[in-house]
Amino acid sequence: MVKVTFIVEGAVEKIIVERCFIKTGWLKSKNIEPTGPVIDAEGGGNLCPRNMSTFVEMAQSHNPDKIIILTDLECDPCITKTKERLGNCDTCIIIIAKKAIEGWFLADDALISGMTRGGCRSFQEPEKTEGMPFDVINELLVEHVDRGSGDKVRLANKVSKSNFDIELAAAHPDCQSAKYFVDKITSLGQV
Repeated sequence: MVKVTFIVEGAVEKIIVERCFIKTGWLKSKNIEPTGPVIDAEGGGNLCPRNMSTFVEMAQSHNPDKIIILTDLECDPCITKTKERLGNCDTCIIIIAKKAIEGWFLADDALISGMTRGGCRSFQEPEKTEGMPFDVINELLVEHVDRGSGDKVRLANKVSKSNFDIELAAAHPDCQSAKYFVDKITSLGQV
């Protein structure tokens, strides 16, 4: 088993990692053993060079083989700029959800179909939404079930209870960052 500690941008990513990847056994099925708690940076603005060394030290205290940093692209112009913002770390693997992690939810057709009671069976280009993916999900819920998702944390809780499947999201032809995440986890577990 490869030991991994996660550093995540915020509460949404923490919920998804803990409930959808760890609690479900998905990481274990990939030969990945989470060590220590998921470290929540409490907002993307906190994932910057002046704070990264503190987060990395916290992660390293759990003796992982690798540290996985999960963040959103949001308003950064490109993945390269986001990686530059995070700085370098020899044991770190940086995973950047294009736009935001909620795009991964849009890419899970079974999840979106279930949450909209079959009103929306698939969503094209989940990483290229006109607005932020959270807003798109909220609009879909209002349109199909007459009720929004609440805030992002409530949405993450609902998604985790509705069996969000990262492998389905990764299989979506227009969700390359979810595919990259699954591929990285899979290859890491094969070491």
